[in-house]
Amino acid sequence: MRIDGGRFALKRECQDEKRKRATHARILAALLASALVSVTACRASEDIRTEADPFSAGRPILELRPRYNRIDESAKPLLTEGFTYRAIAGWRSAPWHGWRVTAEAINTDHIGRKRFNDDGAQFATSPYPLLPDPRYSGANQLYVEYAKTDAFHARIGRQRVGMDNHRWISDNDFRQIPQLFDGLELATTALANTQLSASHFRRVRTTSGIVNRLELTLLHAAYNPFPGHALAAYGYFHDQPVNGAFTGFANSSYRVAGARAEGAFHAADLHFPYTLEAAKQRPFAGGDERIDARYWRLGGGVAWRDLTLRYDEELKSSNNGRYGLQMPLTDFYAFNGWTLHFFNTPFQGLRDRWVTLRAGYLPANLVFYAEAHRFRSDFRDLDFGRETDVGLSWSFMGGTVVRFQHGRYEPGSGQVAPRIHKTWITLTYTY
Repeated sequence: MRIDGGRFALKRECQDEKRKRATHARILAALLASALVSVTACRASEDIRTEADPFSAGRPILELRPRYNRIDESAKPLLTEGFTYRAIAGWRSAPWHGWRVTAEAINTDHIGRKRFNDDGAQFATSPYPLLPDPRYSGANQLYVEYAKTDAFHARIGRQRVGMDNHRWISDNDFRQIPQLFDGLELATTALANTQLSASHFRRVRTTSGIVNRLELTLLHAAYNPFPGHALAAYGYFHDQPVNGAFTGFANSSYRVAGARAEGAFHAADLHFPYTLEAAKQRPFAGGDERIDARYWRLGGGVAWRDLTLRYDEELKSSNNGRYGLQMPLTDFYAFNGWTLHFFNTPFQGLRDRWVTLRAGYLPANLVFYAEAHRFRSDFRDLDFGRETDVGLSWSFMGGTVVRFQHGRYEPGSGQVAPRIHKTWITLTYTY
């Protein structure tokens, strides 16, 4: 009996050991499968890999951007100098049956001693030149989007908006607080080589962190007739009586209709970029009848490898000195000089002629950029001065960029204006 009991005990021990081994094997298999799924998830199509758990398979959003600012303006007795920063953190879910969620928070502030004015309301009274990067904490982008196929896309919530080259509608991202819009955007690419979009927004968060009401409708059509060339037509309807443009009118609401062509011709190692655009601005939704102006831009140049040289001319016309074409939602730092002297178009309008030089040294990820502007008025052809802007950027470690920028505006004889010199050193880390 003891022998039989020993056999039964040994058998039970063997069975227990087999069960343990089987359990261990299942655990190991599960771990290996989990690891394999994780590795495969990083390589597989995003839509396929995330349908089951869109949040855990999403990705974090992180941006840190400290900046040194120095502004010397002859009309102000003191020098603006100091550090500002912005920090953006959030989450972007993976697709789930075509749906996706993006949520961000933002904090902006200054670092160390504050020797500047960041309040636009004190522009006239402060002894410091204005540095419009105030303290702010709150929601940044917050939207839901749907894109089950490449042919249709919808997005609703607070979002960045940039149309074409950001000349009319932009997030104005140079500022520490980006300009964002609350509303709905729809886009389709169902037609070959064509994108059609329609958007409507009810609020705008300005670069000062203030949320204002507006009614903004954007209609846009883009077509690629052949590779390297694009045509676009647009209609923008901006109903906002007080919209940031200093017109002196009770209602500055406007509509604009225009067309744009952009691309580059190629010959061996040479490229010949070009830009053509024309638009008409008129009153809208009770806007002042004096809002009647034209816009056009014509430019082109030559590019060879990492070197580009081009000449451009842009007109924001005047209605006989009563109104100069306004673009209150534009990317102010991308046009008419970095010093922002022409943040508001003068009543006489503005004609800007400029030369651009861009040179890259890719082995070191260095890019040199320079612009030389010559400004005159549209009405009466007054001398509005000149500006030179130079910049050098260095990219490293994948998501880090250091950028040095300097702008110098010198007034002309056609207006009473201050001399403005501005310098920025910006470090941007993006994950």
